[in-house]
Amino acid sequence: MTRKILVADVPELDARLVQLLPAHHLYFVRTLEEAQRALERDEFDLIVISVHFDDSRMFDLLRHARHELRNNAIPVICLREPGMGFSAISSQTLEVTCRALQANAFIDLTAFADDAARDAALREAVERLLRRG
Repeated sequence: MTRKILVADVPELDARLVQLLPAHHLYFVRTLEEAQRALERDEFDLIVISVHFDDSRMFDLLRHARHELRNNAIPVICLREPGMGFSAISSQTLEVTCRALQANAFIDLTAFADDAARDAALREAVERLLRRG
């Protein structure tokens, strides 16, 4: 079953996510304002937000998604992607903050040894959360 996923990321991740999740419709947004409009206008089955989205505005989007009642039930995955430059925030701090802001999962893709392990972790989280919904 094809599901609609809002992806708030940087363009460098698009091809990987399209390849990783071919059965789903991915709707890419680049700015917080664009993401907010999409959430007001459309219904999504899942939201994926990367740390580097819109100059590191992942938490802003997560807060917005959880503040709007119509979006409260949508599962959210936050992720830190490798190769996107240094992020001064530790993985543990990111995970705790994501949990406090009611994300369903935080995946630090930099913690995996290779692309295959990263892909498997992300795919498993997406499919698990979509099954719940």
